Amino acid sequence: MPAISDLVVRSGLDLILVAGERGSGASIRWVHTSELPDPAPWLSGGELLLTTGMGLYGGPEVQGEYLRRLISARVAGLGFGLGFGFDTVPEALVAPANRCDFPIIGVPYKTPFIAISEWVSARLAEDSLEEAQATVSVHERLAGLVAAGSGPADVLEEVAALTGGWAILFDLRGGVIARAQGPHTVVPDDRKVFATLPQALLEVQGPAASSELSPQGAQVGTAVMAGTRQEGVLVFGQNRRLGPQDRIVVRHATTVLGLLLSSRRAVIDAQRRVTGDIISEGFSGRLARGELERRLELVGFPPGAEVTALVLEPKDATGDDALDGYAAGVDDWLGLHCAGGVRTAVFGERITALVQHETPHILAETLQAEFGTARQGEVRVGVGESVAPRSMRRSYLGALFALRATPDERLVAGPRDLGSYGFLMSTQSRPALESFVRSVLGPLVTRDLERASDLVSSVGAYIEAGGRWEAGAAALGVHRHTLRYRVRQAEELLGRDLTVAENRLELWLALKAQEILNE
Repeated sequence: MPAISDLVVRSGLDLILVAGERGSGASIRWVHTSELPDPAPWLSGGELLLTTGMGLYGGPEVQGEYLRRLISARVAGLGFGLGFGFDTVPEALVAPANRCDFPIIGVPYKTPFIAISEWVSARLAEDSLEEAQATVSVHERLAGLVAAGSGPADVLEEVAALTGGWAILFDLRGGVIARAQGPHTVVPDDRKVFATLPQALLEVQGPAASSELSPQGAQVGTAVMAGTRQEGVLVFGQNRRLGPQDRIVVRHATTVLGLLLSSRRAVIDAQRRVTGDIISEGFSGRLARGELERRLELVGFPPGAEVTALVLEPKDATGDDALDGYAAGVDDWLGLHCAGGVRTAVFGERITALVQHETPHILAETLQAEFGTARQGEVRVGVGESVAPRSMRRSYLGALFALRATPDERLVAGPRDLGSYGFLMSTQSRPALESFVRSVLGPLVTRDLERASDLVSSVGAYIEAGGRWEAGAAALGVHRHTLRYRVRQAEELLGRDLTVAENRLELWLALKAQEILNE
């Protein structure tokens, strides 16, 4: 946009800058003419206001108040027509205008106001044309990178070349995807730059951009979107105020990066689905050891390296889409914090991960702290023992049952929390557990299959409630008399008195063993 000083020097209209020279660099957004004593309510800021002073005959007090209203309305400047009611611009306007650096132009009698409007309008049209040409040029250069198969780093290099500034592309966790800088430009520390971004910019429902201006320069952050999914944040900075060219380049770069990251995400999601199937099969025990080790090696887990299973139970992520999105975030985060292999999968209603890490429990605590925020919702994390890849199912079961063995308030649980589950898993083989369950619970399992009598679950609820009928019935959602009747049936089938502590203990261990077998 043209500045007040451009209008005075270049228009050839014999205009005179009579006040506010230091503010003459103000840009003119539009030209407006008014003879009202108070035109401020009809102004939106950035205008050059033209007047002959018809509303300023009241003397210095009226004129001073008039100027204060214009300054409050953020007007770019005042053009005062001479030779109508005033031969010179009143001193009551000039003096305070100089103090406030508010530019006032003296307009000679021979210069019509429409000539000023036409000159400014022509300059604005030229600026719009130049911006359109610059937009096309930037678009062609950046689109050419996409057509050539370039990546985010190449786009940021082009941004730096076009503007001379610096640019950093972050993922939503603060990891740097790419960065670039122009010559003689110092890039701030990545962590400090990310820390200055408002939290709302990292959320889909938040603002699309943020800006910051300081003595060191200016920076702007923009959300990089792929459809409705946010893939990252582009932060661009200069050691000066941002100009139109900077904003054009950033706007187009954001669009191009969205396309590139969308393609990148599609590839990552496809890889995650394939590797997720392998991880799920390994956790479920459906693959023979040799085949399991071969497949794990293909996705980044060498046979000799120990692996650890993590199980996440997010409270608020329900449904396939929510779980998949949550798993993608977990996978990205783990990828930044693990030097070894990382693979995640949605397994039932849980998110599971197989990782290589020297201190998996510390990793799990950090992961829980990162994702267990108000923005992500509550999440519990179970940590299995570190095992050879062929024993990954044992690590998974350890992580899963560590969560079951601890109260909901315990946000991270590990092998030390397994209790009886740990005893059964470490000392008994699967055939031995199956034989134990059949010998203790066999009659109840058979009756449940034949008559859907829910005896196994009823006995479990009764034992978990410590033999209290009310609490056990509440857990099942039945009346206490119904629970009492079922327990009496179970005692008859088993030939055991469940008021005896030893009998309840044996049944309780059998129920825990059955849980392990059912996974």
